[in-house]
Amino acid sequence: MNIELLCVVLLVVYVVYIVRLIWVLPFFRSYGSGNDESIDRRGPLNVFVFLGSGGHTGEMLRLVENYKKMVLAKGNTVYVGYSDEKSRIQFIQQVASENEGCRFEYRRLKKAREVNAGLFTSLVSVLQTLVQSLAVIFKVSRAMSGKPHLVLLNGPGTCCVIAIWFKVIEWLNLFQPSSNIVYVESLARITSLSLTGKLLYWIADLFIVQWEELCLTHPRAKYYGVLV
Repeated sequence: MNIELLCVVLLVVYVVYIVRLIWVLPFFRSYGSGNDESIDRRGPLNVFVFLGSGGHTGEMLRLVENYKKMVLAKGNTVYVGYSDEKSRIQFIQQVASENEGCRFEYRRLKKAREVNAGLFTSLVSVLQTLVQSLAVIFKVSRAMSGKPHLVLLNGPGTCCVIAIWFKVIEWLNLFQPSSNIVYVESLARITSLSLTGKLLYWIADLFIVQWEELCLTHPRAKYYGVLV
């Protein structure tokens, strides 16, 4: 292959992946056109949820319970990411043990950042989480590919790492369907987004807030009332 042809091929690949990036990142789509109608509901649903520990786990448990007709329908497969054993046990006791019609698989993920951690410590922790979580998210993404699926996230910083990997995999694989990432901002965020929310505002296919005031400053946000 001569140098001119190689340059043409590289240029075509570059253009294809730039266009793909614009297509993958929902922020480039029309404001307010959330992806809430894009989930194929024909057949069992594959769901990935993440338990961030503490209050984040509590909100996710209530979210799953409030929408159990969809999330926990008979035949569904629920992939449960968690960062601490207590959250996993809590999920089993409150959700899994009561919904035997679902199949549950558990994936442990390193917490991206500890509360009150310093800048350097946080940076090291985030890098470790990025590396450790790639294999987990790749396997889950591959298992859900081609099937009706949903990635449900809320609150903790590890959600940013999870969302980034789902989107990177979607971007690199031209035949990968949408990640269908739904992010629900914490009920505690009334007038401003959390740091996680500020980052996932650009990435989540559907960005949901629980206070209508936030829609005024964040046009992509959707408001459906209090969900947790």
